[in-house]
Amino acid sequence: MADPTIAKWDEKSILMHLKQIAQEQLNMTPEQLAAINPNGRILETLQLDSLGQVVLMAAIERDFGCALDPEEVQTVETLRDLVAIIKRRASGEPGQDAIK
Repeated sequence: MADPTIAKWDEKSILMHLKQIAQEQLNMTPEQLAAINPNGRILETLQLDSLGQVVLMAAIERDFGCALDPEEVQTVETLRDLVAIIKRRASGEPGQDAIK
């Protein structure tokens, strides 16, 4: 997967990588991936059950090199919200705990 120490993540590349995770780890079909709406509710958009949520969070931590706080995850409603949090965390903005 991506090396978080090298990658420069922007919104588009984060969204594309999340789609790759959805295909590889969550077994979404190409048709399901094409229907993903960044403004859609994340649980419905990525068809996440509780196991899917754990798989997604583990993949985010591994691939983007950032951990999400449980409180932070509670605020995520849309895929766009998740992308914004990942971008902040992966870029190591002040006050964020990007994993090195």
